[in-house]
Amino acid sequence: FFYRRAHDGFARARRTAGATSSPSSRFARSCGRGARRSAALCANSGRAFSVGLRAGGVSMCAMATWRAPVAGARWCQVELCDRRRECARVGRRGARVMAHKASFEPARGARGEASRTQSVSVDVIGPLGRVLRDLTLDVSGVRREWTILRCGEAMLRVRNDGRVELRRAGALVGAARCALPLDIDANSGVVSARGDDEVVVSWGSRVTLVVRATRSLKNGEAFADLDDGFALDFSMDDWQYGHTTAEIVVELAPSGNWFGGAHQMRSHWPLENGCWEIGPQMPFDNGPNGLNTLVSTHWVTSKGVAVVADPDTPYFHVGLNAPKATWFDGFMSKRTFGVGIQNATRQILPFHAREREGDGLLRLQARNSFRKGYGPFSMNHPLVGWVSPKHINATRRHMRVALCANANVKVATMNVLRTLPKPSSAPPKEVFRAPIWTTWAKMKTNVSQRKVLDFAQEIQDNGMVGSVIEIDDKWQSNYGDLEFDLKKFPNPTAMVDKLHEMGFKVTLWVMPFIAEDTNAYRDGKDKGYFVDSNARTGFFKWWQSPPVVALDVTNPEAVKWFCDNLRSLQERHGIDGFKFDAGEPCFLPRRFVTHMPLGHPAEYTRAWVNNVASQFELAEVRSGHNSTGNASLVRMGDRFSEWGIENGLGSLIPTLLTSGVMGYPFCLPDIIGGNAYFGKHPDGELMVRWAQANALMPAMQFSLTPWTSGVVAKEMTAAALKMRDQFVDSLIHFSEQAALSLEPICRPLWWLDPEDSETFMIADQFAIGEDVIVAPVVCQGASHRAVYLTAGEWRDITDPDVVYQGGRWIEDFSAPLGKLPIFVRNRA
Repeated sequence: FFYRRAHDGFARARRTAGATSSPSSRFARSCGRGARRSAALCANSGRAFSVGLRAGGVSMCAMATWRAPVAGARWCQVELCDRRRECARVGRRGARVMAHKASFEPARGARGEASRTQSVSVDVIGPLGRVLRDLTLDVSGVRREWTILRCGEAMLRVRNDGRVELRRAGALVGAARCALPLDIDANSGVVSARGDDEVVVSWGSRVTLVVRATRSLKNGEAFADLDDGFALDFSMDDWQYGHTTAEIVVELAPSGNWFGGAHQMRSHWPLENGCWEIGPQMPFDNGPNGLNTLVSTHWVTSKGVAVVADPDTPYFHVGLNAPKATWFDGFMSKRTFGVGIQNATRQILPFHAREREGDGLLRLQARNSFRKGYGPFSMNHPLVGWVSPKHINATRRHMRVALCANANVKVATMNVLRTLPKPSSAPPKEVFRAPIWTTWAKMKTNVSQRKVLDFAQEIQDNGMVGSVIEIDDKWQSNYGDLEFDLKKFPNPTAMVDKLHEMGFKVTLWVMPFIAEDTNAYRDGKDKGYFVDSNARTGFFKWWQSPPVVALDVTNPEAVKWFCDNLRSLQERHGIDGFKFDAGEPCFLPRRFVTHMPLGHPAEYTRAWVNNVASQFELAEVRSGHNSTGNASLVRMGDRFSEWGIENGLGSLIPTLLTSGVMGYPFCLPDIIGGNAYFGKHPDGELMVRWAQANALMPAMQFSLTPWTSGVVAKEMTAAALKMRDQFVDSLIHFSEQAALSLEPICRPLWWLDPEDSETFMIADQFAIGEDVIVAPVVCQGASHRAVYLTAGEWRDITDPDVVYQGGRWIEDFSAPLGKLPIFVRNRA
């Protein structure tokens, strides 16, 4: 028992801190003939080692620690404790371990600090006080070297065991380490410097860490445009017959609060409020660990740290504050991707940190495959078993990450955003000036020409305005044919003309899916226009029926064929644009094959957005991955008609703010009031509060009609729209600025004062530019709320005579159902 426990302890400590000596030979020699070695001697952070032995029939497993010596000292004090930290008592039979002074020989490395402890003299005392053995524990070889790199105002300390510390102005702002294989001695790392801007740590030829200051990178290299940063390339040999993972682990606590990364079904702001389970980092429609349709590969923190991962990392997996497994998780946490009605009973993830204990880490992994895994938090999804053609013959796995230490969180965010692709323009102004009206939540698939025209007339009869009528699912004769169903739409041209006369532009819902019994499938199947599969036919299930194939958006001919069909619709019927739905790789067939080889499945999403949607001026998409250069509106995933952060109203502001941090400023919140899925419809209060929360966001979208919820809901929704009219020119102005810089239109409160720690946790307010703070009510039944105002003087837009001093909370601010709290900066 002791042998197994101590051997496990040796493996764990070796991975985290590194072994100081061989667990077999040295300890056996030092114990001598009367005591038998049964475990390991290993170091922990340079200050502790564990020892398990059996001497004189007494079993012991202890932890020894030595105190740091004072300057010039030649010895240090050693103390051994059992696992319960009870000093001087080890084992059931009352054996004691007596520690003596140990010799200590300081040593200094050429580039940084180093220490070496030669030996520790320990007596093992039996129950009757008899000295069972006088042991000399050889701990020579405990050596840790710090090598320092600088880039601008940032400093990175690199240690020979794979740990790094990120500092700015002398203060620690970040800490990370490379996760070494269990059989590698961390302290065997050899450090070599290549000039002033590069350091290499090697553990033989098998594992290597290369660290370079970003200022030394050449134009075109990943991370070259980042300021005050360092590029880490951690790589290891790929064992093709097993699971290989190159992993960089970043500690959350030293860097403060965390933002960015991805849209999530349960929206946490900041991210460490949740427990994001380790899973594939790609767009999902309600993914197995809670990831949703919009994904990035960078994070920023309240202390000004930016963590940027290579977006093309093969088999990229991420976890942030992942929950620690319990015995219950072994039975109940098997994660599986589902579609449609399957999602009705699924747990909405990620967990809240109040519910589970997280590991306090950001884990960035370059794996050598997508695997389901075993035990708690296994991830089963359609990409399991898929092999990247680009990396099938790879002999090493690389995890490339940049760590930047910037002045504050705002600077860190802009440091990343300025390196991302920029759109050529903002979306058309019409979609900012008036709401979009979609048929989806109101009609689902029961659309027709008569219903669409009646819907438009109903909107106008109730005094509402609109910019676009979007005709959603089942307008086509068959999925993928891109032709109107003439039974439901006998004269689509006349319908579009009438909608134009009423002041609406018209868009159609399209997706990259084609059913088998269609002219489109028969036309394209022999031309290679559809994604194929090595395991089965290319058909797969999605949220509707029948099964479909996916357009191969990596094939230029297929893209041209598809876009030509869309333009034909525009020319023949006067269609103004399209809603480009789906695009997430989770819908592709298992072991899919594309025309152009993909390094990562998320490249499919990128191609759907960049190759198809970007060709149309009036467009909306819902998925994205490194596709910030597209001028389309980027819609949030389908919301539920509920109140909480579990994909309801409470998720709206965190998701909006996350969009901005990730580089997608043209955010289109989903349908006001939600989608009425699973028989849940919004009541009047939810409808009004949703409209108010959405009123000053970049764009608005209705489907469920406010007047259906009563006269009060109708009037208060109309009042919210009038309130928007006062700020719409500002929204358009900031959208044009966003096209140049990706600076968010709607901003976190820390954007106004990035040094104010009160702003970092606020998930239910946002700012427009620098002079407007919006504080919607997002809690059911609430008529008051606490409002935080940043430094300066502010006025309530409905009571301008009262001036509020910023930098503090306004407790219990009155916000009855008809009121949307908006504060403008007092410039007088």
